Formats: sequence, C-alpha cells, structure tokens
Amino acid sequence: MIRCLKDSVIGIALSPNLVLFTVFNCRLSLKGVEKNMNLRQSLLSTSARLTLASLGIAALTLAGVGVARAQSTPSGQDFVNAANDTDNWILPAKNYSNNRYVTATQISPDSVGKLKPAWTFKLDDDGPTETSPIVWHGTMYVTSAHDHVYALDAKTGALKWSFKDNPHVISFAANRGVALMDGKVFLGTLDGHLIALDADSGKKVWDKVTVHDTANSFYTMAPIPYHNPTTGQDMLIENVADGDWGGIGNVTAFDPKDGHRLWEWNTVPGPGEPGHNSWSGESWKRGGAAAWGGIAIDPSTQMAYLDLGNPQPDFLGTVRVGANLYSDSMVALDISGAKPKLKWYHQFIAHDTHDWDPAMAPVLFKGKVGGEEKLMAAAGDKAGNFFILDAANGKLVDHTIVSFQKGMNSEPSLTGNVACPNTNGGVEYNGGTYDPATNTFFVPSENECGLWKSTKQAVYIAGQFYLGGAFASYVGPNSGEFNAISVDSGVFNWRHHYDLPMAGGALVTQTGLVFTGELNGNFDAFDTKTGKQMWQYNTGSRIIAPPMAYTQDGREYVVVASGRVGNQKVPELTTPPQGSMITAFAVAE
Repeated sequence: MIRCLKDSVIGIALSPNLVLFTVFNCRLSLKGVEKNMNLRQSLLSTSARLTLASLGIAALTLAGVGVARAQSTPSGQDFVNAANDTDNWILPAKNYSNNRYVTATQISPDSVGKLKPAWTFKLDDDGPTETSPIVWHGTMYVTSAHDHVYALDAKTGALKWSFKDNPHVISFAANRGVALMDGKVFLGTLDGHLIALDADSGKKVWDKVTVHDTANSFYTMAPIPYHNPTTGQDMLIENVADGDWGGIGNVTAFDPKDGHRLWEWNTVPGPGEPGHNSWSGESWKRGGAAAWGGIAIDPSTQMAYLDLGNPQPDFLGTVRVGANLYSDSMVALDISGAKPKLKWYHQFIAHDTHDWDPAMAPVLFKGKVGGEEKLMAAAGDKAGNFFILDAANGKLVDHTIVSFQKGMNSEPSLTGNVACPNTNGGVEYNGGTYDPATNTFFVPSENECGLWKSTKQAVYIAGQFYLGGAFASYVGPNSGEFNAISVDSGVFNWRHHYDLPMAGGALVTQTGLVFTGELNGNFDAFDTKTGKQMWQYNTGSRIIAPPMAYTQDGREYVVVASGRVGNQKVPELTTPPQGSMITAFAVAE
C-alpha cells in the first residue's frame, strides 16, 4: 500500500493509456517490506506505471471511489432512458413521463396464472403504505409511513440496511418514496427536512430543513432527480405539501451535493405577477395550491408538468373571491434555465370550494386522436374528472367523467349540503397509465358523497388546518371503478365496478396485462383488450400504493406495497389489515 505523511499530496490523472502519480514524502509498502522511494521520479517511469496498474493500486485506493459512486446510483442518461430499462425502476412512476408501462415479456396472459409471491418484506413501521419502490442494480429502496427507509435485496427481499427517522407529523403520515443520485438516497420528510443517505450503507450524509415554514409545510412525494443538460446542473426537484394548512405551494430544485436551494417557483402569483388579480385582497398570502402530487418531465424540451392543489381556506370561498390561480391547474414550466418559466396553464376547476384538486401526477404519452398522433398530458381530479390535454399548449383534448357527481356548482353552507365525490373521492394520487398497444388509458376512481359545511370565517393558526369548515362526513355507500378509457373517443372500452373505493394506480405490460390494487388487499391483473380478470392475490392489507416491475437475473417481478388505509378509510372497511409489507410476485419456477 501507499503511506503518506500528513502534508503529502497525491495528484492523479487517469486515461486509457496513462496512470500518472505525483507523490511527495510517501512510502511504498509491499508484503510487509517498506522501502523508502523517491516516488516523484520512479512512478513516472513506464515500468513503475505498469507495475502499479497491475497491482490495481490506483483503482483500489482512489479511482475506485468514483466508479463505486457512479454504480451505486443512476446517471443522468440512465434517468432519460428509464422507460426502456427492464432491469431497473429508477423513478417513482418508471420514467419521467410517469407512465407505468413495462416492456418485459415474461409475465403475460399465458403465464400470469402461475404468478406466485416470490418474497414478502414486513415493514416494522406499520402505517398507511404509499411507497413506490425504486430498484437499481439489484437493490430495492422503499419507505414507510413515518419516513423510514429500507434497502432490500431485489431478488430475495432480504434487508441490506435501514434508516429510521422520527419526524414531527403535522397531520397525517405518508411517504411515497426516495430518489437516487450522486451515490446517495434522498428522502423528503414529514417535518420538512431533505435528508441524504449513503446509498451503500444507509448512513446519513447530510440533513437540512428545506421548507420555509415547518409549522405548515412538509413533504410526502419522492424527490425527482434531474440533470439539466443546458446548465450541467444536477438537481433534486421536490414539491411541498402545505395546501390545507395555510401555506403557499412551491416547486423547488435542490443541489444534491449539500441541499442548497437552486431555484423555486411559487404556485400562487404574488403582486405584479400574471394571475395575481385572481385573488381578492390579501387572500393569496395563504392561498395553498400545493404541488404535493408529482411531476412529469419531457427531457427533449426540458418542460416540466405539474398538477397543483386546491385553494384555501378549502371550504370558504367568500374570503378568496376569484378564480384563485394556479390552484386546481396543470402548469407547464420551462426548466432549461436558471429559473423556471411558466409556458401555459389549464385550470380544471376555478374557485374550488370542495378540495377537488387534481391529485394525480401528470402522465405524458403519445396517443392517437382522430388518426393523428400527438404528445398529450393526462390528469385526474378528486371531483371524478379525467382530462387529456395537448402537451404543447394545454388545450383540452378530451374530458371523461369517471365518478358519480352531484352538486358540482354548489358551495358548502353553514347548515350543510351534499356534493359528490367526497374530498378523498374521484381520481386519487396514484393516477393511471397509458397503453400504446390499445390506445387506452387505465385509471381507478372512487364514488363517494359527503355532507359539506362551511364556517362564517377562517382563522389561520400555525400547525392546524386552514379550512373555513370541516372535511365532509360520508353520505351513502362508497364504491370504486377501474376504467379503461379510449384515448381516441374518450368513452369506456370497459370498466369494472367495486364495492370499495379504488386508489391503487395501474401498471401496464407490453404483453397485454394491466395490474391494479384494491382497498381490501386484492392485487388484480386484467386483459388490457377485453377487461377479463386474469389473476388475483390478496396481500392481507390495504393497497393504496402503485404497482411496479423489474427484472433480476432473468426473472421478472411485479411488486406492490400494502398496509393501513390512512386517509382512504371508509365505513365499509371492517376487517383489520395484516401489517405493512412489500410483496414481490414472479412466475413460479
């Protein structure tokens, strides 16, 4: 080995044909025999270079550090190519488009009947489990409701390491996953921290409070890693959740090296900005419009698409007269420069008073309408609407109602009135998926009704809901649908009705299957063309997390998380769940 005194300097330049050392005041130790050497001269000789190269000293002592870091997490190009990578799953919804579509062929209509649990990992933090697993080079990273992180062997489910956080919970516990970049695992927490962990060991690298106000702001979504090819900057894009607690939403980019803020875009326009006059008086200061769901990116144009949350106070519209931009909207941001620029917006519901925001993260896809193929962006809201927009300009392509609706033009009153869906109805945060083979979009939805009441005024108290009323109580039965919608016509190719609400997302395979999960724990597979149920397995706990898939050592796995029901709880759920877990399925060997 090479031993150097405290003030020694080692400079290295590596290329395919050269290993060059510049060393001062060092000793070379081989097999216990130390020899004082003038390494400055001897290491420059060809024979010394070849000797050191053959011993692997350069690679083992220094160069290997960079190689290991590059292998432990994906590169910027890996993220761009994620849609075609069947071995790994490196973004929350597979790729930057948020389209959960896989091209692996082992699990098919012919083999799905042989699908069996390959392994199950029980989380020691039992709670609402909404995680979207990340898989890279044989390691799976999952999270629990209270921001614990688990690194698992993707083949066996064996635990490699875990990180346990203990965040202050403002309202509810939920975490939807992690990001990988720069040799680290990144976690947004329920108390507004951004934490970096070493990807190989799970040890904390740095920990920063990155929200502006810890009394009303926190994170539930997985950070999104992105490399800006124009500026050369790596970044983590994270959206704050503060839309029911008196904050203003923002989407922010952080430097993965140390967590410092690179840029920020506020979802509620301030004085002098376009759209500011859509808020009466000073109501914009606590306007909400949280970007809590997710983000889609088109790397070819460096355009980011976000669905923004409800205005606040949620149920008292009289104190915020106007359309309340950019709440309940999809926005397209140009993120190619030093700061995002708004290119277009499409507001789905102006002046929302029922918390009917588009919870589903946008899905970008190239589909056919009227024989013409175009890039479109799909969205679904908690009012039970499914929208398809032109991704170039935000114009409406089609609109399909997927949940029972009533009282859409009403506002909550002091005595109460009924409107449907309830605040946790419609299309939820896991959204759906597009299938290019059938030109169909698959999305679950929920039928729920509620009795809505407002108050005479809304008072902001730090750390508490800022609602101007109360969340609606349930009225009538609660049920769900799994919808297969023709992109060309906007009508249903087929749909299935369920006796419980549906919030389990969708995963489509190139072989012609679509997977989704139910609140009762059933994990289902259907034929994409006919809607015929091909397979079902009960995990034992509530499925409110999206499915994913990957391949390990030539074997394809499909995975889903299950646990407690959290905010999706309805009176019809009477049996207790069997704990929080990750279940991986594969065709029986």
